Amino acid sequence: MQIKGIRIYIVLAAVAVTLAILLTVQFFHQKYNVEQPLFKLYSQTKLVNDVKLEEKDNSVTVVLDVKETDNLRKAYQDLNEYTSEIMGNKNFTIQLKDKRSKVLEKAYYESQFIIYEAIAKGDFTRMAEVIEKNANKVGARSMVFVDEKNIYVEFLKDGSYLYEIVPRQQKSQAGLADMIGSDQQ
Repeated sequence: MQIKGIRIYIVLAAVAVTLAILLTVQFFHQKYNVEQPLFKLYSQTKLVNDVKLEEKDNSVTVVLDVKETDNLRKAYQDLNEYTSEIMGNKNFTIQLKDKRSKVLEKAYYESQFIIYEAIAKGDFTRMAEVIEKNANKVGARSMVFVDEKNIYVEFLKDGSYLYEIVPRQQKSQAGLADMIGSDQQ
């Protein structure tokens, strides 16, 4: 079939071949310039058991199955730095997969309120005390770390460990303020 002297089948075949080549190049780029270097880097740390990459839109979620650590803040910052070196300008988030139990989840659930209150009020000392009290109620140990970006909470008990990283700047608060508007000009 021809339209104005152009063979449609040849054009469609050329588009299909070009698309196949581009997808193949993207696949190999992802595999050899992102995945393998990340896997190699994580395998050199003593913290990571397994790595899984999940791509959605223009962002990558790096799911790391991690071992128990004594300093969640330092471990997370190191992992974030390693990932940033490989990912460059690409948007990514790190999600830690821990070895949590129902008991530790209960302690964290009871601690969430004080965590978000501390973010709003800045009373991190009281937050740490309440989290420790909630951990002691279930016979667990807790550690809390705070930096300018996140609050790092870990609960440990009998080989189980729960890690939560709570951002100090809540995106939804700023977005809500923008949607509602402000009376002050």
